[in-house]
This record gives sequence, structure tokens and C-alpha cells, in this order.
Amino acid sequence: MKKLSFQKIFCFISFLFILSCCIFYGTRFIKLYLENKEEQKIEKNSLVKVIRKNNENKDNFKEINGSEYFINDSDNNYLIYSNILWRIIKINDDNSLTVISEEALTSLAYGVNLTYENSYINKWLNNTDDEYSGILESNLNEVKTYLQKTNTCLDIVNEVDNKDCENVLKDNYISLLSTTDYANIGNKKSYVNNNEYFYLNNTNNENEVWYITDDGKLSTSKGTDIIGVKPVITIKSNIDYIKGDGTKDDPYTIEKEIGLFGSYVKLDNQLWRIYQVNETEVRLVLNDYLKVNNANLEYRYSNTNSYHNDTKYGSIAYYLNHDFLNKLSYKDKIKEVKWSNGYYGSESNYDYQSALDKTIDSKVALISIGDIIINNDLENYATLTGTSNKGSMIYTIRNNKKVYTKSVVSENYVVPTISIDTNLLIKGTGTYDSPLEME
Repeated sequence: MKKLSFQKIFCFISFLFILSCCIFYGTRFIKLYLENKEEQKIEKNSLVKVIRKNNENKDNFKEINGSEYFINDSDNNYLIYSNILWRIIKINDDNSLTVISEEALTSLAYGVNLTYENSYINKWLNNTDDEYSGILESNLNEVKTYLQKTNTCLDIVNEVDNKDCENVLKDNYISLLSTTDYANIGNKKSYVNNNEYFYLNNTNNENEVWYITDDGKLSTSKGTDIIGVKPVITIKSNIDYIKGDGTKDDPYTIEKEIGLFGSYVKLDNQLWRIYQVNETEVRLVLNDYLKVNNANLEYRYSNTNSYHNDTKYGSIAYYLNHDFLNKLSYKDKIKEVKWSNGYYGSESNYDYQSALDKTIDSKVALISIGDIIINNDLENYATLTGTSNKGSMIYTIRNNKKVYTKSVVSENYVVPTISIDTNLLIKGTGTYDSPLEME
């Protein structure tokens, strides 16, 4: 009887052991199977896989210091995101993609004797608790879906080479190109040079910041030069590949739904672009110079100072809010909102907040220093920003991304801005061929 009880207990324990093994290993098998299936699905749709396949054995795609770089005059590394054209710099070791905007998205000064972390450019790019921070990040499409934090090289650099970065910041989504990456992609021979001035993120031991000239040369600045800002972002690893072959005419596409920022809008026969998105409104900038009788209009800013006074006859503010506005069929849809009409320069220590903080109420205005500049083909047009508080000089935009000052009484091309409610745009997809429209 005792022997029988022992056998039963042994058999019962053995059964429990075998059952536990089946459950444990069976669960692990199912988990591994599902993970492998998901990994295969991700790999099948992975943009990185497509890029590697498209660049097998190509001279302009090579491994450097553990990353796969596009170098020199590569012409198949274009990517579209947030209606902005980007260039893929490299595939990182975690399969994420480091990309840089094809053209500068604004022109700002770095700030005198500032590190990148404390620079006004970093503040403009990334959201912080500061007012007017994250102007670019706030407008990009679904940042947390498509982007991961970008490595920012904070090394002090006195001679540019491709030495690996030692001091890396990983706190922000957006950065600038490092001197190391500029060296790795071919310096002056690389695709990032397109006749624009733009800042890099490294400084030297004299607190000067590195930048690239319009002919691709390296130079340094005390931080007071107002030149281009080419953002660098990191696309998440294994992001879905939608379409495209990486050429300029057919860039890689990753977004399932396109955001409003950067979209084209057709009003009457004029084409505009959305350069700022708020909760209820979008701000638009004309996609061309304002024309009269098919000729580019040139108009003086004012007869006195940089104040945007739409009641003062003879000023561009008056012309835009009377002559121009009254001819628009949709003039009643344009909102009167606050436009930035401050000043920028040594008087404000080159803090762009001074340019954006002082505002005026108007229906039609102009771009200000600190706004996103979305059409890089235009130049020699006036902004709403003066060099000093209600001074007699204003900034004008050039297509090499250096800004220049002009007297308020000089004539410049005119590129107006307006604001409308978002819900008015109910037709179209926002592309150049299918712009958004009102009913």
C-alpha cells in the first residue's frame, strides 16, 4: 500500500514536471515565433533594408567608424518628411537614419560665446520650458512616431577631422551637423553644400562656432553671424518604407499621413504654403513674390521706422492691408492676429525672442526673423524685423541664407503672410499638384 502511494506521488510529480516544461518551452517557442514573424514583417517593410539594397557596392555609400555613410556627390539619398526635403547622412549602428535638411529652414545667430546646449539655435530647434522654444519641433509631423533622440557632438574642435565624438548629448530630437560628420561625408565635395551659409554644432577653444560658407569652406564665427540653420534629425530604426527610390524627384517616403506643416494651399489663383501650425489656425506665406501686372512688386517698407503700421499710407503694411487685401475674394476669411514685429541684433544679444516677443495686430504681414523659412528660392524680400527698437533698418532675406540689413525707405520684393482657420481647408491633399483649398 505504501509502495502504491509512492508510485502515485512520483507519477503525479513527473506529470507536473513534464507539463511545466511543455508550458515553459511551448510559451517560449510561440513567443520566439511571433517575434521572428514580426521581425520579418518589419524587415520586409524597413526603409533601411531598401536603402542598403539600392546602394550595394556603390562608391558613394561606405562604412566609416561603424556607420554607413552617403559621401561626396551622392544623389540618391533624398527623403521627404513633414513636407521638407532631407538628405540621408548615414545609417547608424542601431539602423536609425541621421538626416539633414536639404536647405536651411531659417537664419539665426548662434549667440556670443555660447555652447551648443545654450545656443539660441538649440532653443529654436527643440522644445523646452522657455517661451518661443521648439519652433521647429512644434511644427514637425508626429515627432514621437517617426523620430528618436539625435546624438549631438559637443566636442571642442580646433581642427576638423573624422575623429569619433567623445562628448555626446542625447537629450533632444533635433541638432546640427557635427564637424566629424561633415568630414566623413566629404567636406567641400559633399552633397550638403548648396551655396548656403549654415552653422555646425561644434565650437573651438576660443568659443567660436564652426560654420560652412556658401562655397563649402569651413570657417568660424563669434556667434553673431546671422546665417542658415540646417536641422539634423534621426529617423527611427525599422521605420516603414512607403515608396520612393531616394532621388530628388522621387524621395524616400515614410509618412502614412501627411501633416499640415509645409503643405501647399491654393486661394484664388495664388499658391501659398503653411509655415506655422497652431491648434485652430495655420499661417501661410505666399509661395512667390507678390506680383502686379505679372511683374514682381517692389515696395518701400515705410518712411519712418520698422513698425508695421497698417494705417500709415505709403508703407508696405498699408498697401498689404488695403490695396492687396481688398482684391482677394477670400478677404473675409483672413484673421486679424498678432504678428511678430520686434528687433534683432547686438541690442538684444541676438536672442530671437526679442524679434518674436513684440507684436502688432494686422491681417496681412511679412515673415519675421525666427520664423521658419520654407521657400528657399526667394530672396531680397523684406521681413518685419528691425535691427533695433523701432529703428530705421530692417532685415531682408537672401537665398544664400545670410540676412542683410536695408533702410526702411529702400524698395524690396514683397512676400506676404496671412492666417486662416484650419477647418476652412477641406479640399486637396496639400501637395504641389493637389494643394489644399477652401470650399
